[in-house]
Amino acid sequence: MEKPDVIVVGAGLAGAAATLKLSKAGRRVRLIEARSRCGGRAYVKPYGGDGPELEFGGAWITPWHHRLRALVSEHGLTLRPRHPITNRLRLCDVAKSYLDTVAHERAIARVAADAILLKKGITTNERGEALTEISFHDYLDRLQCPAATRAVFSAWWAVSGNGDHRELAASEFLSSCAYGNGLAESMISFWADTVVPGMGILAERMIAASRGEGTEAIFSDPVTHVAQDDQGVAVTTGTATHRAPACVLALGINQLQPIRFTPDLPLGKGKAIALGHGGRSFKLWIRVEGVPVGTLVTGDGSGIEFAFAERPGPNGSTYVVAFGLMNETNQPGDEGWVRTQAARLFPNARVLSYDWHNWVDDPLARGTWVAAFVGHEAGYEAANWQLEGRIAFASSDYAPEQAGWFEGAVIAGEQAAGAVLSTT
Repeated sequence: MEKPDVIVVGAGLAGAAATLKLSKAGRRVRLIEARSRCGGRAYVKPYGGDGPELEFGGAWITPWHHRLRALVSEHGLTLRPRHPITNRLRLCDVAKSYLDTVAHERAIARVAADAILLKKGITTNERGEALTEISFHDYLDRLQCPAATRAVFSAWWAVSGNGDHRELAASEFLSSCAYGNGLAESMISFWADTVVPGMGILAERMIAASRGEGTEAIFSDPVTHVAQDDQGVAVTTGTATHRAPACVLALGINQLQPIRFTPDLPLGKGKAIALGHGGRSFKLWIRVEGVPVGTLVTGDGSGIEFAFAERPGPNGSTYVVAFGLMNETNQPGDEGWVRTQAARLFPNARVLSYDWHNWVDDPLARGTWVAAFVGHEAGYEAANWQLEGRIAFASSDYAPEQAGWFEGAVIAGEQAAGAVLSTT
């Protein structure tokens, strides 16, 4: 290939969106990806090696993710509606007494009010209590809710804030509650669909479509150094140095950490990259017998905290998707531990097998979806990630809209491509 007009680093949804837009605009693109596959944190693979294809990374999209829905249709994929909840169980009884019931309902109402206020951009509630720059742990302390209520909130945190309660901002939880009517339980109501056969396949097809427009793709070659001057950008990998007039770095905050920049990035970006984000959840698929599809269970604040019987499996079995936090006590890589946890949540079920991907220890991911450390929320805002000379940045981690979602990745990728097109 001739010298490219633009180098795009990262073949996730953000990189795929940037590549497709640039190629359609007539730019020659060289796409560089550290993995051997497309998709990034979207990862579909056969369960257990020979089972049905399931999403081991992000999966659900909402009714208002219009850009993703258009791309799904454009590239010949389909959507699979989430199974409705038909049975709701809790490991902890939230109504052991009248006083507990009152305290539980008061906490639910407080969270809903705070979530709606934060959605409107109001960072202090009517009591003068801060809704930002407070940890999830301290926020729960402030609610003074029963232990069972705290456990339920912790379960929803595992799929929203997804990290250490003491280190991460409560705003991650409140923002997720605000997507619905402010209730934590409403989060699942907007997890409407998954992409068939998988979100990573969508990225793959978007990149394949751009190849017809002059895109070259290089895989299994991590970037180590990015340098820019008045002449252009030089991107060094383990095998070569690539040069172009401009570059789109379609990488999450934690994925930027191993890359050296010349000159150094400004303080705002540099500080955010050095700090990283605290997304540390695990996601498991567990095949069981004896659990009806549509059953949702939340735990006691430890181990597997959230489990949803998501779809039917062969021979009357069910595939359960489960979440918890990676920490010193949880062992999602140990089959015995997983079986014990599943037995707590589904005591009448028979566990057949399980499968997962360890995103936290994956050196090319370095964590799960974005989660802001308390007191550093501004570093994750899109305003901190504007064009830097000849380098544009794109990721769901700091997307201008729908941050943390694949929809945000697509929007960020397309906007980064637009910024490059306007300056080259």
